[in-house]
Order: sequence, then C-alpha cells, then structure tokens
Amino acid sequence: MSNFEIAQKTVYLKKVLIISYYFPPMGMGGVQRTAKFAKYLGKFGWQPYVLTVTPKMYLASDNCLLHEMLSSGVKIFRTGSGEVNGESGKVVKFKKDSNRKLLSNISQTFLLPDSKIFWKSPALTLAEKIVKEEGIEMIFATAPPYTDFLIACELKEKTGLPVVVDYRDSWIDCPNNFYPTPLHKNIHRKMETHVLEHADKVVTINDRIKELIHLRYPFVKDEKVMVIPQGFDPDDFDQSKHASKNGTPGKMRITYSGSFLNYYTPKYFLDGLKAAIDRVPEMRSNVEACFVGTFPEEYREYIRGLGIEECVNITGYVEHSVCTSYLRDSHVLWMMINKSERSDLHSTGKLYEYLGAGKPILACVPEGVARKSLEGHGASILTEPDDTAAITNALISLYENFKKGTLPIPSIEMTSIYDRKKLTGKLAEEFTRLAEVHSQETIKV
Repeated sequence: MSNFEIAQKTVYLKKVLIISYYFPPMGMGGVQRTAKFAKYLGKFGWQPYVLTVTPKMYLASDNCLLHEMLSSGVKIFRTGSGEVNGESGKVVKFKKDSNRKLLSNISQTFLLPDSKIFWKSPALTLAEKIVKEEGIEMIFATAPPYTDFLIACELKEKTGLPVVVDYRDSWIDCPNNFYPTPLHKNIHRKMETHVLEHADKVVTINDRIKELIHLRYPFVKDEKVMVIPQGFDPDDFDQSKHASKNGTPGKMRITYSGSFLNYYTPKYFLDGLKAAIDRVPEMRSNVEACFVGTFPEEYREYIRGLGIEECVNITGYVEHSVCTSYLRDSHVLWMMINKSERSDLHSTGKLYEYLGAGKPILACVPEGVARKSLEGHGASILTEPDDTAAITNALISLYENFKKGTLPIPSIEMTSIYDRKKLTGKLAEEFTRLAEVHSQETIKV
C-alpha cells in the first residue's frame, strides 16, 4: 500500500472514544478485552481514542501490551497528563483476600457506584475536550468500574453522541459487589436503570448477563443487547513473535494463568496433585504444575506442607506476551472458578485464552457460563472446583495420555469463534450502524 493510500485510508476512519479506567500499562485480565478491541478497531474503519487514568499504583504492569497499543495506532489520553507518555506507576503487593474484602466492603459502603467515582469529574472534562478537538463520533464505555458508564451517559447528555456500554461483568448481580443496606442496592439499581435508558447499545460477555438485564429491566428490548464473548488474540500465540517457554523434556507441564483473588484457590488442585503423586509416584519427577501470575505466600506454605515443591514452578506475574508463551508451550491448562451465589455468571477471560492456546483443559468449575463455553471443545475435563477425588483422577488420566502421546486436541472450529479480531469486527459493525442512524437523525433535526 502506498503512502497516499495509507493517508487516504486514515482520513476516512471514523472515531470512537473508549472510556476505560483499566488500560495498559496496567496489567492483569481486566485490561485485555478493551485493549484488544482498541488494537483491531482500526482494521474495521474506526480509530480508537482511549480515555483512561494516569496510573499511580496498581497490582501489575504490562508495558509490552502498552507498546502493542501504541504500535497499532491507538491514541491514549490520560487524566492528569494528557496524551500517554508511556511511564509506569508503582506496582503494589496483593493484600490477603480477607483484607482485600474488608477494604472493598468499606469502600462500597461509602463510595457509589465504586471507588473510582472521584475519576468522573476529571474524566468528563478531558472527554469533552477530546470530543470537540478530535471530532469523535461514538462513545464506548466498559465496566467495571461502573463509574465508566456514568461518565459515558453524562457525556452523551452533553454531546448527543451515541453510546455503547460493555458489561465485562454484571452490575447488580456481580458476586464481588457488596450492599450493606437495601438503600445501597436501590441506588445502584437506579444508576443502572439510568445507564440502560441512555445507552444506544448494550454489550455483554455472555448470555447469562444479558438474561439478567432483561429480567431485572423489562423496558430493555431484546435487540438492544448483544453478546460479544471474551476471546483470544491469535497474534499472542504466534511462535515466531514470542520466545518459547518450553519446560523440561519428558515432563508434562500443566499451567494455571492468573491470580488467586476473591477466594479463588489452588488448594483443591494441589490436594489432587499430591493424591495423584501418592498413587502414581513417577508423576513426582514427570509432572510440573506451573503457576503464571501472582501467587500468595499462604499457598507457597501450603505446597511446602504437602511436600510437592519439586513439582511446582511459580513464575510470578509476567507480561501478557510471556504468559501466552507459557500457555502455548504447556501440555495441559488448568482453571478454576470458586463456588459462590453467582458463580454461574463467571466466564473468566483466561478460559478464552486457554482456547486460543489449543491445549487440553482441566476446568474445575461449577455449573454456569464457563462450562457451557466448553461445549464442543473436545479436549476438556470438567470437575467441580472442590472435588479433590475427581481432580486426582483427571490428573492421572491426563498423565497417562501424555505418556502415550494421546492427549486430546481441541476443535479448531469451536475455538476460532473466539478470535478477538472477528469479535472486534462485530463491535465495529454495530458502531457503524449506530453512527449511520445518528447521522440520519441529525440531518432530520
């Protein structure tokens, strides 16, 4: 393509403002969906402008993902500093789950809808400037935090631009939300009602969240809500782009990617691994359980207590490109979702990256969206998250298949559905449709 053609193509890109508190260089799973949408929107006729914070303190950093955004032409604006300068804030240590939950509950008692509400005012000021100076034609907000939705709706009131809201989790029914009184829950419900009334399109990550929206808010028409699931970026698993993280030859590596927050725990898996080793002693020297991500000290002590340290590899938090290399070069991937009142809603982002890795999956999850997402996978073993005996049997079965070279292979047809580029295309189509409707309505006025 000539420079003229590139310039001409750039001129005719429509412009969308993405409101996302969480964005690189912040790391962890909460940034992946929005970042990958931003990466690929330009290929479907939409130039992304991201409004986010200047990170001061966060739990993990991913400067490689930030570089990926900038090299893809994503324009990033940060409250407090204007356009991105690539500098990182301070990475802080994880608090114990009990301490985190206590602090979260205190925060949710006094700050509504969430602790990011103080970002609303500076974000709106910068957003109005971006809309005016850059000629923005669409607003896209992703949550949590739900403050992002409030910013988008108020911006619509000020500019008249169409708004698309993206539920990465449910709102009222989110398992992590705390309502100390009925009044608190009622305030949240009124806020969500306001958002759903003002949004031109509602996107959710799964059918269950869509269903709950319709049940709680009958005024929301079915056609107003669309499902765009979580996904994976094929580029992340391209061996030519990312260094290999092969393990010890002859060892079966089973990898977990992510953190253990909100009472997610490796305990039952570790118990199952210990029981499997007791039954098949050769597994002790031929199996590696690899944990990629932050790993609480309490579970390191638990591993030592079980006497299986030599079977466990804890990498600590790594940047996303390194993490996906571990997934690609493992033999089996393990995930869990803890049992809770609303665990059926969880379709954790790591599951879809596991699908992209093309490996067998041991999924210790309760009934719900995650199990349903694995239908047709062809290479998954499902257990309850706390069923140690079933986990033990699964690990032994996987090991026997590994030795024989008969580990199952996932269905490519099924996994390709979750290609992030294809999913971004669906989002861009909706942007284009809404922009055309908005343009026609503006002409009529």
